[in-house]
Amino acid sequence: MAGDWSLQPGDIPWGNRLGLELVSIGDGLSSLRVGWREELADEDETLATGVLTSLIDQACGVAVMSRLGRRLAISTLNLKVDHVRYPEARCSATAWAHCYDATEHRAFVRTEVWDTDPSHLIATAQGVFSINRAVGP
Repeated sequence: MAGDWSLQPGDIPWGNRLGLELVSIGDGLSSLRVGWREELADEDETLATGVLTSLIDQACGVAVMSRLGRRLAISTLNLKVDHVRYPEARCSATAWAHCYDATEHRAFVRTEVWDTDPSHLIATAQGVFSINRAVGP
């Protein structure tokens, strides 16, 4: 991938508020993690579904940028999330996203989310994203 455009603090304010951590990026793939914090949890001390959906959405956007090799303004057109099971209490969650196809104006991404074991998913997702414009240098 050309250029150094790795995510910097402040680039995605909502992701920063959630404490999202970039685990890996490259070749249309991305992996992000959100740590467990009490303010992000429901009454069962598991990460709230809204937090998981935000993690998925952000991971998808990073995967699209990774595939296209540049910063982009991306809009979520359609995101279908299937919550397979409840996360384990007080556990972080990791999302792995794969942008498997992209056109000039649309990108298509699949995502898997887990807490303690990548083979025991807590959620999966499929999304379509609008590629709006390049951002920054």
